[in-house]
Amino acid sequence: MNKTRGDLTQGSLLRHLLQLAVPITFGYILQDAFNVVDMIFVGRLGPAAIAAVGISGNLLRLIAVFSLGISTGAGIMVAQYLGARNHAQAGHVAMQAILLAFFFAIGIGIVGYPLAEVGLRAVRTTDPEVIRLGTTYMHIILVGISTMFLSMTLGSIFRAGGDAVTPMIVLILSTLINITLDPLLIFGLWKFPKLGVAGSAYATLIGRGVGVLILLFLCFSGRAPISLRHVRLRADLVEMLDILRLGIYSSMQGFWRHLSRLGFLWVIGPYGKYAVAAYTICMRLRILVMNPGFGIANAVAPVVGQNLGANQIERAEKSARMGNILGTTVMAGIGVLFLVFPQMFIQIFSNDSEVIKIGSVYLQYLSLTFGFIAFSLVLGKALNGAGDTFSPMIITLAAQMGVGLGLVMLLSHFIGLKGVWLGIALSNTVQGAAMWLWYRTGRWKTIKIIKNGSENPTRKAV
Repeated sequence: MNKTRGDLTQGSLLRHLLQLAVPITFGYILQDAFNVVDMIFVGRLGPAAIAAVGISGNLLRLIAVFSLGISTGAGIMVAQYLGARNHAQAGHVAMQAILLAFFFAIGIGIVGYPLAEVGLRAVRTTDPEVIRLGTTYMHIILVGISTMFLSMTLGSIFRAGGDAVTPMIVLILSTLINITLDPLLIFGLWKFPKLGVAGSAYATLIGRGVGVLILLFLCFSGRAPISLRHVRLRADLVEMLDILRLGIYSSMQGFWRHLSRLGFLWVIGPYGKYAVAAYTICMRLRILVMNPGFGIANAVAPVVGQNLGANQIERAEKSARMGNILGTTVMAGIGVLFLVFPQMFIQIFSNDSEVIKIGSVYLQYLSLTFGFIAFSLVLGKALNGAGDTFSPMIITLAAQMGVGLGLVMLLSHFIGLKGVWLGIALSNTVQGAAMWLWYRTGRWKTIKIIKNGSENPTRKAV
């Protein structure tokens, strides 16, 4: 490995953050755009196909939280070892993360395959055609679920080495392959078989699989920030457990977020289809706003990690502060637009006057909290980069499931639908404020993750 490549411990912090954040953000936007295009193709097959892919997608996102854990743990350890100039150990950790992702995915595929239909019925899916199509879709994805796990893990390893451009380019190629194959396999164009919903699943796996093969080739050929050319291909259970210990809380954090969204939807459901539609549209707008926040947050984590590995604590703290200001400015700025022109943004998705009326109110409540959401995203990832994945998980659990869902249920009982919007807004505010307060304690600066020589890793609970 070129020792200066991807070195985040020297040079301009702002430049490092932007060089990482811009391609990461573009990747999130590209993925959202692909999901829209994919749904357009699937939509031509009818409402049952849309429902099958939509419900299956939500179930698969729950599975994806395990991949998030492995990729997060790997990214933290690789970044800190690179910062400490221990490139051999960084390569060893990367190899263990790849093996762990592969084996974990195989296990999930084996367990999940026979339970696919059970999962669809568990979310009150009763239409026989939706169950049939959804089961087929999930079976195909579960057989190739290792492509999802490896893609996320490899992307995290590259970013830990200071390279966010290569994963972005590979993602662009994977997405183009996916979009090209979608109509060919779904509708049977040219000499391709007409596979319907199954074609969408195969297109996803092929596109993602090509991306994984490219990233693996770069790693094993020595053209990546982490070279695996001379790393032994063997399992190290101790190192794998270290990765899982760090990553498990990130998985749980994602799980609580997703579960709280389902809880909010459960409360909103009785208010009727207009309220549900308004909530759905606003959540889509929220995701669009969070894309730059995610990009900046995921840029902060490796910068903090490498600098802590190099024992440059003040530089790590400065990078977190700079990233937080950048993320808050961008997201709060977009929030002002949503606050002043809510109807204009709702109308992008719906012309129904009732949906626009309800959605505009919620969007104004939500827009006031975008700055706090930025605090939660960026400072949460800064804590992750330091090796503290437990505290952000606890804060998310308390804010989303405790404060959020609790207030939504309570306030909706007394003041109706506005109580739902107020409860969600307050949960975002509490989560952001709590993340900032915990970050300010500075305990994350004392966490030790990396091994020094033959020493065992020292971990201080926070």
